[in-house]
Order: sequence, then structure tokens, then C-alpha cells
Amino acid sequence: MIAQEAQYRDWMLAALIGDARAYRMLLGGLTRHLRSYYARRLDSGAAEDAVQETLIAIHTRRATYDPARPFPALVYGSARFK
Repeated sequence: MIAQEAQYRDWMLAALIGDARAYRMLLGGLTRHLRSYYARRLDSGAAEDAVQETLIAIHTRRATYDPARPFPALVYGSARFK
């Protein structure tokens, strides 16, 4: 994730000001990343459920994202509790 952190952060900031394309790109990138993250921790069915739950959590908390903080903190904070 660290390699994509700057890109994800840029997409998130663009999405917060209404860029729907940036938001789709962000969700697509996060989906791929989270599938890999959960595949190492859960069986395939539970992993896909966890991916979707994490994306929903990120979506509902996106307005609280603080650009001064590293973007992975938002993602892994959400993923850890799913």
C-alpha cells in the first residue's frame, strides 16, 4: 500500500471535492489491495465480505479524512476492525 499511498491520497482528496472518476479509481485500487490483505488472513468468502465491509466503512467516514495524516491509517484502521 505504501507504494500507492500518494496516488490513493490524491484520489481521495479529489473525490472529496466531487471528482467521481477519482473516487472510482480509489475504490478500485483499494478493492485490489484489500483482497490481497484479507486473502492472507481469511477464507475466500469471509475475505470478500471483509473487503466490502471495509469499503463501506471508508465510504461512510471519508468526510472525516484528515489530509495531514497518512492515508493508510484510514484504510488499515478500517480493515483492522472488520
